[in-house]
Amino acid sequence: MGAEQAPAADGSTGDLRDRALLELAAARDEGIDGAADYLAVLRAEPGALWRDGGPRHLTASAVVIDAPAEHVALVWHRKGRFWVQPGGHLEATDPSLEAAARREVAEEIGLDDLERVGPGPAVLHRHALSAAFGSCREHWDVQHLFRAAAPAAELTLRPSDESPEVRWVPWPLLGAGPERSAAELPEGTVEDMPEKLAAIARYLSTSS
Repeated sequence: MGAEQAPAADGSTGDLRDRALLELAAARDEGIDGAADYLAVLRAEPGALWRDGGPRHLTASAVVIDAPAEHVALVWHRKGRFWVQPGGHLEATDPSLEAAARREVAEEIGLDDLERVGPGPAVLHRHALSAAFGSCREHWDVQHLFRAAAPAAELTLRPSDESPEVRWVPWPLLGAGPERSAAELPEGTVEDMPEKLAAIARYLSTSS
């Protein structure tokens, strides 16, 4: 399947909220853990789309794999001081959660020719934040799974000011799968990354 392109932005906060509710409803329909809680928060707190919408708010990120699904892209998060998937806060010009994730991937690792795997978000993940993140206390992250158009060896990742180091990390199958090895995650990877990758591996096996 070819790359799913994000729709054009119209700058409307109401439209973004409506689109986000549809995306999260699709995640709920796919049985993604936590979707009902995300929907409840966004319905009760429309400001939860934004960084300044309160101490807990939605973010958008993506686990990016290469074409054969043998590597995953990680970035060094300058503020958090850990390795993690690319992602961040939504902006007013983002027309959807998926579009926000695509923008973050393009900004942080320089890839934009990406296929979305599955019908929508792949993982919903809430995590508390350290004091280094200022007024942000909890991110409700909406994570997509994107597949690049070529093997990792043919794709050079581009660092950014926010992510001064980027790399492809091997992510091989364990036996016949769908489990995959997280043994080659670099030192300093965010603590919950193996758990997230395990969920992504299960999602990939049912969505490819």
